[in-house]
Amino acid sequence: MSIEQEIIHVPELAKLLGRSESSIRSAHQAGAYWMPPFFKQGVRLCWRISTVRKFLQECEEGIHAPKRPGRKRQTPPTLSRVG
Repeated sequence: MSIEQEIIHVPELAKLLGRSESSIRSAHQAGAYWMPPFFKQGVRLCWRISTVRKFLQECEEGIHAPKRPGRKRQTPPTLSRVG
């Protein structure tokens, strides 16, 4: 495999993930949890195929699950018995 085939850009990542190119760009800007790690070549966003595959495997295992919004629950205070 040559180096050119190891590196993909937005159009190839969009096809691989089944999303549109604009959704990939928007997700990059928003810092979406489902985006694999990237690097830049000048102004182009780039991904290594091996990194994308590893990231997708980790997603299947639940490693990259989104954080749940809201406050952490607090344990309710215990009631003391009045005798």
